[in-house]
Amino acid sequence: MTPIDPAAVRRILIRVNNWIGDVVMISPAVRAIRAHFREARIAILAKSWVLETLSGDPFYDDLIEYDDLGRHRGTAGRLRLAAILRRPRFDLAILFQKAFDAAALAFLAGARRRVGYATDGRSWLLTHALPLPPPETHHVETFLGIARALGCPIADPYPSFHIRDEDRRQAAAILDRARLAGHALLVAVHPGASKEPRAWHPDRFADLGRRLIGRHAARFILLGSAGERPLLERIAGGIPRDGAFIPAPDLSMKTTGALIERCHLFVGNDSGPMHVAAALGVPTVAIFGPGTPRRTSPVSARGRVEAISKDYPCSPCRQDFFRECPPAPSGRPFCLEEISVEEVERAAVELLERTRRAGEREQPPG
Repeated sequence: MTPIDPAAVRRILIRVNNWIGDVVMISPAVRAIRAHFREARIAILAKSWVLETLSGDPFYDDLIEYDDLGRHRGTAGRLRLAAILRRPRFDLAILFQKAFDAAALAFLAGARRRVGYATDGRSWLLTHALPLPPPETHHVETFLGIARALGCPIADPYPSFHIRDEDRRQAAAILDRARLAGHALLVAVHPGASKEPRAWHPDRFADLGRRLIGRHAARFILLGSAGERPLLERIAGGIPRDGAFIPAPDLSMKTTGALIERCHLFVGNDSGPMHVAAALGVPTVAIFGPGTPRRTSPVSARGRVEAISKDYPCSPCRQDFFRECPPAPSGRPFCLEEISVEEVERAAVELLERTRRAGEREQPPG
């Protein structure tokens, strides 16, 4: 497509994706858009559960909630949202979200130019329908493809996650109360996943904890939502009593990010916090089962990532568990079951040692 003249664009609507990990992975593209269309006012449209992930970021001016489970539910709700979006008179709608719904809302909002990938039968709703990149393209590069099509120079292709000062102060206070501030080896662990069969077995996280605590004097910070509390407590129950700490379950994603930022290592499943950790430069061990690191591995400007995957030929699968493959005795898919505790421990220790040798690990902020 012919690049769009920034002088012709005064208002931009960006429809971001519905998962925290994807929101982190679009950050280089959003930064490039902000820099290129520097005179435009940028609004981001996002589902309710990713709003807090974006709050306070310097790369947009307005944040609009898409409450598809509440006031924007159904046809009538979407028409109400479209009416709200028509008021600013957007010159350009940029659709990172690939669904038909995103293009329909941009069309109904009256955005003069609507740019996105030609997916989900929505090309006729777009003024600029872009061909998809090859299937094995990493998601970060896929999102950057939209920015490049708009004519945006890419000065920094690495994801970022914005942490506010108040989030850092809250994280520091949490660690102070837990008597973990200044500990030599803090390991942030996120054992949850969007679907339970995507998550490594909790008993293996506990085994990993015993090993890193016993051999390296580590302390585990177990992160998860209120609904994942039983999972966190199960893991903590398999670790020496003073070796694991579970923060309050109502922490925001920003405060969770600030806690991760103060750790020396992150270990977790293919999930949003995994991408947050890598974006913050924290050495990250990422455990992949049904997903594929070729397309969604966390990306770090400092190269502090070890993605562990058995790379089954069926990966990434449709994750319609378990109709396409039988479960292992643990109830997990075999592509995840075959990742051993020894393998994850080795990756963690090697990553820590590589970081130490490089002398790159700064003191945590604050």
